[in-house]
Amino acid sequence: MRFRFRHHVIDTDLPPGYYAQTALADLDNDGRPEYIVGRQYGEIYWYKMHTPDRWTRHLLGIESPSDVGGVALDVDGDGYTDFVAGGAWYRNSRHADTPFTRIPFDPGLTAVHDVVAADIDGDGRPEVLTMSDQNNLRWYKIPADPSAPWVRHDVGPAVHAGLAVGDLDGDGDLDIVRTNVWFENVRGDGTVWQVGPLGPSTPPPSDFQPYFAFDATIAVVCDVNGDGRADIVMVDAEIPGGQLWWMENLDGQGRAWRRHDVYTWDPAREPRRGAYHSLYAGDLDGDGDVDILSCEMEAVPGDAPPRYYIWENVDGVGGRWQEHVILDVNLGGHAAVVGDVTGNGLPDVIAKPWKPRPDNALGGRMHVVFLENIS
Repeated sequence: MRFRFRHHVIDTDLPPGYYAQTALADLDNDGRPEYIVGRQYGEIYWYKMHTPDRWTRHLLGIESPSDVGGVALDVDGDGYTDFVAGGAWYRNSRHADTPFTRIPFDPGLTAVHDVVAADIDGDGRPEVLTMSDQNNLRWYKIPADPSAPWVRHDVGPAVHAGLAVGDLDGDGDLDIVRTNVWFENVRGDGTVWQVGPLGPSTPPPSDFQPYFAFDATIAVVCDVNGDGRADIVMVDAEIPGGQLWWMENLDGQGRAWRRHDVYTWDPAREPRRGAYHSLYAGDLDGDGDVDILSCEMEAVPGDAPPRYYIWENVDGVGGRWQEHVILDVNLGGHAAVVGDVTGNGLPDVIAKPWKPRPDNALGGRMHVVFLENIS
């Protein structure tokens, strides 16, 4: 398979700062997704695509309490997608030129790295899970009146990053991944959790050991080898020279795991790469199996210009992978999102830096990049 993407720079005029809080969601109910991105503790924006080369930027909200995490869902059940960042949610205004209404649900919840929406208690409605190394791993029940405070349920201690959700033990309810362990949803209602091991992430290299580099991954729960069991794809998110791997769920109950490396840096073969603070695991070439996408950061750089990659699942069962470079223009990515934005049935990619490198291809400017899939 040859992956072909046309590169578009859709914005180079964002205010200075650190950017994350990304999502793809249909905010205006026109049947096509919009791109959401937020500035750390600042403004949140959304982008409407008119053509692949022409997008309009709109202000979604202000005073985001979140660091990196954000998630789009219909919080109030009115049929319009809202947005959650940190301890606040933003009610959809239904008008492009009117910012969403900011409604705190936990005023003390700030500096959040991971935010996920999932039905943890099995009632058919999504809850919101959050985690960072400055807050524990927890989930919030959205009340009938979502403008009231949300009920918090603690799961366990946190690490910097690596929150994912899926049915790891095959019992029909949702469990939680947290980088090096997983939490079994014992009763299926999110009230009792039992911890099981997964194995360590990659230790930070000796020349890069800030606090956030330890136990920081991005994880996706999916069936990599097609055996009907929930596996986990992981990537080191905050260190240069990191690895990409998947954990095979051998017994389908999360009690026995086998690690399979997809990419491991070999210093004799190539320069050290930047951190992989993006991860998508899904079918990228239309053959029905799970491929993997990531890209190198500009803020945690490697020894060469950053690139975007797809690892093709060649044998369909996660045993043999082929790496494809899909963008190599000295622009890095962070918290990339994947979805069919153009409506041609192919998954596109949108990303931006956490913060730009002064020597990037746009003269150090902050930017948003759209990779249009033309395969």
